[in-house]
Amino acid sequence: MEIKVISSTEKILIMDIEGEDISILEIVRHELLKDNHVIFAGVIEQHPLLKKLTMRVQTKNIEPLNVLISSCSKAIEKSSELLSEMKKILIERGAS
Repeated sequence: MEIKVISSTEKILIMDIEGEDISILEIVRHELLKDNHVIFAGVIEQHPLLKKLTMRVQTKNIEPLNVLISSCSKAIEKSSELLSEMKKILIERGAS
């Protein structure tokens, strides 16, 4: 994965992400939109074969990078919870 910051101001962060699937960024975007400081969070797939994505985060009265980092941490927590629940269900049903 390669991340390039295209633009960064006090309230707007725009990044290009290459070599990653849009699904991961959609999970992060979902967490961003739960934050009251976020005005806008979006992901655009520039080209599906090249796996080039652009993410934009706009906030009010807080640094967008800080909110992005926090949302990434929350996305990791949610993914870990999902993994634990899946493992639990598979063990209960006798799958390995």
